[in-house]
Amino acid sequence: MAKLAANDLLREIGSENPPQLVFLCGEDTLTVAQTEKKILKKLTDGDALSDTAFDGQAVDLDRLADACSFCPMFQPYNVILLRDFDADAHNPAAVDTMLEIFGNIAPRAVVLIVMRALPCYEVKRNAPVYLPKYKKLMSFFEKQGVLCICEKRTAIQLGKAIQDRARKAGTEISRQLAEELANRCLCDTTLIHSEMEKLLACADGGEITKDMLDDLTAALPDADAFRLARAVTGGNGTAAFRLLRDLTAKSEDAKTILGLLSVLSTTFIDLYRAKLGQGAAKQTEAVAADFGYPKNREFAVRNAMRDCGSMTVPQLRTCIRILRETDKSCKSTRTAPRLLLEQAVVRMLNVRRDGTEAAG
Repeated sequence: MAKLAANDLLREIGSENPPQLVFLCGEDTLTVAQTEKKILKKLTDGDALSDTAFDGQAVDLDRLADACSFCPMFQPYNVILLRDFDADAHNPAAVDTMLEIFGNIAPRAVVLIVMRALPCYEVKRNAPVYLPKYKKLMSFFEKQGVLCICEKRTAIQLGKAIQDRARKAGTEISRQLAEELANRCLCDTTLIHSEMEKLLACADGGEITKDMLDDLTAALPDADAFRLARAVTGGNGTAAFRLLRDLTAKSEDAKTILGLLSVLSTTFIDLYRAKLGQGAAKQTEAVAADFGYPKNREFAVRNAMRDCGSMTVPQLRTCIRILRETDKSCKSTRTAPRLLLEQAVVRMLNVRRDGTEAAG
């Protein structure tokens, strides 16, 4: 079929003949989660017997083939749900087998792959580019079914959404404050959602003010995230844990920790890109253009170019991997997110300049 936006995908799902192959992913993880929930409600109406879930770490291909060949008798659709398919945990032959299975799916069966914890693309020149290990899978869904990428929205776009949410809750927030909230949360929709819940409760039908924003929103400024990154890559454990304590001083709940993980991941990616730009003798403007940074995010490139001097590319690459693994663990295990984050900081403190991890 094609590549569709989330709203267009939901319209197709609600049609008489919904697509049988759907790949859902994106940096806007809140929209991904909400879209997944709406798809399952439309197709199964909450009936637990109408869907079969698979572990993305170790897909049982025989069981997958059986599920995809089953045409339901008592439910409208047979939904096969696969969350966070880990391409690194499967060889290319397994992916080829999966595609053969998906190519012979039974009538009224729907395969839904949802990627929330694992990145499957990167943004270059303002457009998503599939990672090599996911390119065959995503291209297959784009041609044979539907590929939906929920891309990260700008502060201006999110500001409008924040104002809409405030109005629906019977309160108001100015456009300036709404965009400031989006920027404070580095345009992370999961964190914005959490912060808005606190602000709406405090406003209690009144207007959300600047004082409320300062008093209640999580302290996740770019400057602190860059300082934490410098402390980690510099092996300064005391400073790293002091900054971690400050960043989680107002809240240690799962949403705040996931928001902080998102901020740190974004910061390390900014540093990684800046380091590559320095290696190629490029200026800030060129790096921002090469990686498709919007105008309201160019400051992150300037900060990264300033701070990445003592860091190495292998070191930054390993730290990004650790943060991604931690994000996945926070979403898939019962271990306290704060503990997982502390363990990630310890691991990053032990990353050598060649990218290898020293024993903790």
